[in-house]
Amino acid sequence: MNDGVANPIGDMVRVLVVEDNVDDSDLLVRQLQKISFSGSVKVVPDGAEAWDLLLSDQSCLDLVAIFLDLKLTTLSGVKLLRKIKARSGLCDVPVFVMTSSNDPDELEECSRLGVRGYVPKPVSYTAFAKAVADLFHLPSNRHLMRVE
Repeated sequence: MNDGVANPIGDMVRVLVVEDNVDDSDLLVRQLQKISFSGSVKVVPDGAEAWDLLLSDQSCLDLVAIFLDLKLTTLSGVKLLRKIKARSGLCDVPVFVMTSSNDPDELEECSRLGVRGYVPKPVSYTAFAKAVADLFHLPSNRHLMRVE
């Protein structure tokens, strides 16, 4: 079971997972372990905590990716995404959203904000595996890509 932190204290955070579903975050952490990112993954359960971490934790300065659930309590994933994309030093970090939403307005907002792709829920191991693989193989141009 995930206790919210996959990385030892003091390690550089390379991947931030903002997800309130423990099964989904555990699945992603297991996939990241396969490519040697397990020691640098930080999992937080809500948007407000993620934003506080991004503003205060110097270990987040060298992020490779953010995996973001859109349906979060306290601060929604879309609101957090807006903050991330408006902040110097964070705006270029690739973001993959994880969602059960088929709301075209919400997905268009994600696309407009430069999301690298999204993983549909319910999440499968295959979808996460493809998202992680695509993270390291996609060109830098931004487009919304459905990962299934």
